Amino acid sequence: MDECRSSAMKALGLALLLTAFSACSDKPEDSTKALAIINGKEITASEFDLRWSQLPDFARKTYAGPDGRKKFLEELITRELLLQEARKRGLDRDRALIERVERFKERSVLDHLMREEVDSRITVTLEEMKAYYAANPGSFTAQDDMRASHILVKTEEDALDVKKRLEQGEDFAALAKKASLDLATKFKGGDLGPIKKGQTIPQFEKTLLALKVGETSHPVATQFGYHIIKLNDRTTGAPLSFEDAKDQVKEQIQVEKKRKRFDELVASLRAKAKLRVADVPIPISEVPAAGTP
Repeated sequence: MDECRSSAMKALGLALLLTAFSACSDKPEDSTKALAIINGKEITASEFDLRWSQLPDFARKTYAGPDGRKKFLEELITRELLLQEARKRGLDRDRALIERVERFKERSVLDHLMREEVDSRITVTLEEMKAYYAANPGSFTAQDDMRASHILVKTEEDALDVKKRLEQGEDFAALAKKASLDLATKFKGGDLGPIKKGQTIPQFEKTLLALKVGETSHPVATQFGYHIIKLNDRTTGAPLSFEDAKDQVKEQIQVEKKRKRFDELVASLRAKAKLRVADVPIPISEVPAAGTP
């Protein structure tokens, strides 16, 4: 029995390999030809090409060449096997899943409508950009430069101790050299050098942006440990020339035009719709927290 099963599996494997090999040419002779059959479900050359065309460029490079195409076919086979198993278990009839799929479809359709009715209708000319730049002086500046130092320790208790010692008058740089675990900065007194917005992790940046020059933070927890942060200096970004700012200018005009076009679209749809809103209190029902059965 085992020998028969082994022979059958080998035969199936050989058949799939042969059909996969036939899929490796750039132009299959017959787009309806089955490259593989999984429990009666065919993967045709045309379906293979459709799936192939939907791959992003970087993924297509992964499957370059005949061997890559064989690998991609094997992944389509695996996908189909998993789908068949999911359907066999009735997962495609799960109510919560169906609702999620419907919401995804709605979002996709709305995104397509926005691209068609809003995004594709927006143009920005060079003259508009220059006029907008001239009408909004000072709105387009380089990012602020900040200079900051920090002391990194392992626990919150250690951080509170560092904070207390600083409040008692201990020098920040001297304490950083003694206590900080950040080897890249401790011997420089914790100096992080110039920092721009977006260059540090969110928890650290949020605290740093809220500090006044010369001010020291309370303990800030990150994946690295606990930080005591000091803002040493902040330099306001200089105004950008039109050439340096034109990408920002164009983006801002696009945002404003898209908002206006969206409002016009909604107003038009409401004007044409048979719409009646009941003049009654809207009931508020308790919504279970995410993950609650």
